[in-house]
Amino acid sequence: MVDEALLMDLADCGSPERLLGVILDHHREWQPPVDVETFARSVGILEFRDLEVDGFVGALMTDLEKTKGIILSAAGMPTPRRRFTVAHELGHFLIAAHRGDKQCTSKDLMETRRETLHQKEEAQANRFASGLLMPKPWFVAQTDGLGPPRIEHLLSLADTYGVSLEAAGNRYAELTPEACAFVFLRNGRVRYARPSRTFPALGIRPGDAAPSDCARSATGAARADVATAAEWLRPDPRTRQPFIRLQILDQVNGFQTALLHIDTARQDDDEEEDDLIESYKPKFR
Repeated sequence: MVDEALLMDLADCGSPERLLGVILDHHREWQPPVDVETFARSVGILEFRDLEVDGFVGALMTDLEKTKGIILSAAGMPTPRRRFTVAHELGHFLIAAHRGDKQCTSKDLMETRRETLHQKEEAQANRFASGLLMPKPWFVAQTDGLGPPRIEHLLSLADTYGVSLEAAGNRYAELTPEACAFVFLRNGRVRYARPSRTFPALGIRPGDAAPSDCARSATGAARADVATAAEWLRPDPRTRQPFIRLQILDQVNGFQTALLHIDTARQDDDEEEDDLIESYKPKFR
């Protein structure tokens, strides 16, 4: 059944964040994981179909007025990825400025850039999908209670919200005040990275060989170590290399997730000690 009252309120929303604010206000009874398909039906999505077009993982078809639509997702997709794909296409459907017919690739579902109109629209759909499946108030409240970042937290968050490990990591990096970064790898190569706002500039790029710290273990379990900062960060002669804690999760099919975390309290103490040592050095004219 279509929720006409909600649709009227959504009509005045231009950004993903305004849409999400109105949606959550209308659905204060929601608890994770969000039933994205039931919600999609309530705003005009008529059905969900398998997509059988090579190269695309999601698609949206609508009427001319964009009041009704059909969402398609690649057949055989794991449930967490399918949920994000449905939410992404729903973002295209509800963001008024986006055209009604869309075909989206795996790359589109990771887009964060805004240089072109296409990139901007895909990034907006991703912001909507993340915010719908992992609402900011819920996610922040949960992560605040977890303590310092740990790779195991992603497993718990992904299970709670019904999303993939990568989606949980991307949302964590977006919302956390911690200086951390998630790096996603496969077969010894960097796929992409998601640093938090307070993390220093990374020196690794998609396609680069994985740093030597990422050698796979025999057990496949999560493990922790100290990262070799020079292998991960962009060189900056103006500052000392930070102390970085590294956690790695080896996954199936050659996938790995690495978590880099800077202990800012320890870093501040080290910098104060350096300043103190420098102040005691004799100065000669």
